[in-house]
Parts: sequence; C-alpha cells; structure tokens
Amino acid sequence: MNAPRLDLYAPIHKALRAWMFDTIVAVGRIDGRDEPALKATLRKVEGLLTICASHIEHEHDFLHRAMERHMPGSAREADLGHQAHHRQMTRLRGLVAQVQDAEAAVRFPLLMTLYRELAMFVAENLTHMQWEETVHNEALWARHTDAQLDAIHDELVQSIPPQEMAEVLRHMLPALSPLERHGMLADMRGKMPPQAFEGVLQLAHEVLGPHCWADLQRALGLQLELPAGRAMAC
Repeated sequence: MNAPRLDLYAPIHKALRAWMFDTIVAVGRIDGRDEPALKATLRKVEGLLTICASHIEHEHDFLHRAMERHMPGSAREADLGHQAHHRQMTRLRGLVAQVQDAEAAVRFPLLMTLYRELAMFVAENLTHMQWEETVHNEALWARHTDAQLDAIHDELVQSIPPQEMAEVLRHMLPALSPLERHGMLADMRGKMPPQAFEGVLQLAHEVLGPHCWADLQRALGLQLELPAGRAMAC
C-alpha cells in the first residue's frame, strides 16, 4: 500500500469548516436586543470573512500558480468560484452593516437574512473545498513530489502575518485529528525558532481540552508547566 501523499488542503480546510460552523450557529441563536452579544457575533462574521478572503489569496498565489505552471487551465474553475465567493462576501459584509445600524425592533428579519445567506455561503464553500481536496490534489500530486509540495507550503506559511497565523491555529488545532496535530506541531518545531514554537504550544494549551493537551505533550516528548488552559473539549 502506497504511503498517503502530502495534502496541503486538509488542515486549513478543517479549520475553515469548524470556523464556519461555529459562526453560523452563533448567528442563528443571537438575540438582536443584546447589544454586547450582537457586536461579538458580528465580529465573528467579519473575522470569518476576513480569513476567507485571505485564504483565497494564499491559494491563488501559491497553489494555483503551481498548478498553472505545469497544467494551464487547471485552476480556472476554482478561480471562478473564488470570484463568486468575493461577491458573496461583499453581500454579507453589507448585511452585517445593516444589522449594526438597525434599531433593535427591526433586527430580527435582518438577522434571519444574514443567517440564511451565510448558510448559503458556507454550503458553497463546502462543495468548493471538496473539489479542491480531490481534483486539485490530484493535479498537484501528478506534477510535484511531496518535498516540492512541502516547500510550497513553507513559502505560503512564511507569507502569513503572525496575528493571522495565531487566529488560524486557534481554530485549526482543535479541528485536527491527534495524528494530524502531532505531525503538524512536530514539523513546526523543526522549522521555527524555539521562542516562537513555545508561543504555539501556549496557544495549543489554551484551545485544547486537557486530554488532547496531555496527548500532544506525550507525542512531542514534552512536559511543560503552563498556566491552566480553558476547559474545552478535545
């Protein structure tokens, strides 16, 4: 049985799915009369849209260019999908602004519109990510070795500002399987300065439940004394 190929899409797409599901649930249950909760939820929507826009740029600049270099036209369908996503995101940002500016008495129908259109955006992204994880991976694997894909991944990661990377990891680490999480952090430990990797471990401690955090320490051969993390499920 052949060893599985390096999948550049799986970790970030798991993070995005978890992020999308968390955001849509938050919008669906918000009380438009609770101003602090409303503002926090709308910030979640804005944060999701910001990271989705950034993700599109990363895919275009690194993965699509790698595909097009060897197979012209292979990224065209995904590029068209990304253009549609940008239009949807512009519409969603407009709805967020409408909700923010509306009087509490008329927010409910606007929130329902935001909820439903966000659901459609998520649905389209689920289909789109499945396409990338199958069709795009096959194209990348056909023309690149795993070492070449790893180099593309490293270049992509190095282009991401630290604040954005921290926010992505906050959603990614709990979304990964233990095996994926162990492999990713082992790879990061070998490529990052020790102080930067300690920051990643602190973040992992904050977002992982006690069982997953203990499991991660064992896998990495660590025994760290850190402040108590949040009691989150693994």
